[in-house]
Amino acid sequence: MSKSAARMEFDKPIIRESVAELVAHRILEMVTAGALRPGDQLPPERELAESLGVSRPSVREAIRGLAILGVIKSRQGGGAFITSLDGDALLGPIRFFLSLEDVNIRELYDARSLIESDVARRAAENMDQTALDQLEKILAEQKETLTDATAFRLSDFAFHEAIWIGSGNAFLKRIGESLNALGLEFRERASENPGVLEQSFRDHRVLLDALQAHDTEAAAKAAEQHMQNVYQSTVAPKIREEPS
Repeated sequence: MSKSAARMEFDKPIIRESVAELVAHRILEMVTAGALRPGDQLPPERELAESLGVSRPSVREAIRGLAILGVIKSRQGGGAFITSLDGDALLGPIRFFLSLEDVNIRELYDARSLIESDVARRAAENMDQTALDQLEKILAEQKETLTDATAFRLSDFAFHEAIWIGSGNAFLKRIGESLNALGLEFRERASENPGVLEQSFRDHRVLLDALQAHDTEAAAKAAEQHMQNVYQSTVAPKIREEPS
């Protein structure tokens, strides 16, 4: 190693985790290993501190942090329990983060545009006629929900889920689901407007036409445009209405 390289290594500060972070990591490791499962109750704070050889305040801080992340939930009557670790619980803190800054919401929809366009491109290559017929059925039923925002949201999810599956990539499906869940609360605000539902329905029609033609680029473009329309109908009006 050269002297300059050695200097660069020594100049890097050593980052030390707090005791609370170490406790949190230990609990997460137990969850990952299956030693702690959804519904399991953690030992009392004092017992946990003694077994780990740390202070009670450190345990308390670790549990508070894991609660914010949705890994632990306190129940009425006392006790901290491992949650079901479902998507809603774990995405809750990110939803809160997104609600703080409009720029973060813009970045969410930017990410959705990238993911959904690639998913659509792959789906155009991979979806067989059976899958496309099922998608056509979903869209036909969706047309009857344009005056019912709740029913439309359910149909909207089914439509996109079929395309996520059609992409043939399980990781892209999970990412698509997660980004969809993050945008849901913003989407709900605008989906009460029939005009918004109709626009999404039209977007879906264009996307499905491209998928049926197995036109990869047209499908990607349709998915990207759909995400841009979703953003414009949900967030952009809110930003414009805010006083400068």
